Amino acid sequence: MTKKKVVLEAIVFCLVFLILFFSAFLTFYLVSRQSMEERIRSISQVAEKIFDGDDLKTGEAVADYFSDSSEYRVSIIQKEQGGYVILYDSDDMLQSEGMATELETGNIGKFVTRKSSYGYDMVYYAVRDDENPDYFIRVAISESSATRISRNFLVYGSIVMAILMGSYIVFKYREYNRTVKPLKDQVERLLFLAGQPVNKLGGGEDLALIADSIDEVSSELDRKITDLQNERAKTKMILDSMSQGFLAVSGNGQIVLFNKKASEMFDYSEKDALFKDYHILSAGEAFSSRVENCLLGREEDIPFDIQLKGRTYQCNLMAMAYPWFDQTRRGVVILFLDVTEERSLVKIKTDFFANASHELKTPLTSILGYQEMLENGIFTTDAEKAEAIHMTIKEAKKMREMLSDMLSLSRLENGKERKLEDVEISSLIRSLVADMQPKLRENRISVDLKLEEYHLMTDRGDIEKVFSNLIDNAIKYNKKNGMIAIETNACERYITVSDTGIGIKEEHLSRIFERFYRVDNSKTLKNVEGTGLGLAIIKHICQRHGYHIEVRSVYGQGTTFILRT
Repeated sequence: MTKKKVVLEAIVFCLVFLILFFSAFLTFYLVSRQSMEERIRSISQVAEKIFDGDDLKTGEAVADYFSDSSEYRVSIIQKEQGGYVILYDSDDMLQSEGMATELETGNIGKFVTRKSSYGYDMVYYAVRDDENPDYFIRVAISESSATRISRNFLVYGSIVMAILMGSYIVFKYREYNRTVKPLKDQVERLLFLAGQPVNKLGGGEDLALIADSIDEVSSELDRKITDLQNERAKTKMILDSMSQGFLAVSGNGQIVLFNKKASEMFDYSEKDALFKDYHILSAGEAFSSRVENCLLGREEDIPFDIQLKGRTYQCNLMAMAYPWFDQTRRGVVILFLDVTEERSLVKIKTDFFANASHELKTPLTSILGYQEMLENGIFTTDAEKAEAIHMTIKEAKKMREMLSDMLSLSRLENGKERKLEDVEISSLIRSLVADMQPKLRENRISVDLKLEEYHLMTDRGDIEKVFSNLIDNAIKYNKKNGMIAIETNACERYITVSDTGIGIKEEHLSRIFERFYRVDNSKTLKNVEGTGLGLAIIKHICQRHGYHIEVRSVYGQGTTFILRT
């Protein structure tokens, strides 16, 4: 809809209203006039019947008959050479009215409206007497108030209505402008947001053009909303695919981004966490304090560790601006890195070097001690010297064995390329048992072999070290006259090494694969020497090849190791 159309509609409406107005009041006026004229005719007919032009006394009778009426006036007029003379009058107004009377008598059977000599609006109607054409009966009646009001209303009301209608048209025009301008401003804003040219509407205020622009803006905004939803879906997919926990906190402390890993860490779904205060995460007072300080700009972005569900996470705080939330405060992005294994490895290395230093220091001290005593001549007999040399060699072999195990661990941790080949496990175990016969006989230990043909694609050196250490431990920690049982099951893919030895207490089972961890056996049947690295090497070999090693033990009854390939 255009301005012209609005104005045209207003004009049409006004014209229709004016026509109805004129029609109504014109109808009223004509009906009132017709009623008045009918009355005049009926009075003139009565007067004409009473008056007899051959008998002038009847004129007086006419005057007397209508003298009581104040609504109308009846006159008997005679035409003479000098003009017209009123002979009889119901209001006793006998003076000549000159040209006026001539006007009325000259328009026989017609209605003449004029002001009387007394200044009243009168309607005159004259008829000629049937008996004597020189006489006229004239009836004058005051114009009715309804007729007068109708006529005046038609005249003055038309003027007033024209003014009102003109005002209405101006009002509609201005109202249109007041209505359309804010709409146009909003559409221009939408055009700007949608990336459309703002001057597209031009200087006009055509509703049709605005409606078309709204349709275009709506389509463009729908497309942009769809794009934003797609981008949000992509962002969510990327965030959820991260192996690190990720969340973003706005300047007012509300969580605005929350990925899948964070949901798993804090046991909160994204729906439950979004736009909630970050304190609901219950990550500890230290975490809340560091985040609050970062939000307030009182602390640098220094990573720190927190513990959640038995795992260690490194929190990285990165301050970021979030002007769409709160321009007075900055937000913060928090990235949680799972560093459990890394921290554990650091601890293991630290413990390893501490334990290795201790373990190497003991035999080295013994070696130096014996050699110094030999050098200083403290040992005087050959037997003492031979014992000192024997102990020196024993401690040196212990150091060599420890260094060998340490190098094996280092090789396994460095992930040196494996040389895979088909190894038949049963024959390998028989060969190892045969090599250890001297130890078995020394400790009076019997071996029960239940071996099936068992082929395994593996590194021969690695798998040989696994079973060598397991069998050696079964001998060391066994009892006198004990037994070792070794079984291979090719169908279910497992190998077991069991002994009837001293066993392991339950509280130690979770730690026996740690480096240099040795169960205190001072109160058992015997003290067992070793490097404390054998089971750690077995664990690393299994991890390297994807095997699973588990242990079952009953203290005082024996231990079983199960290797599943």
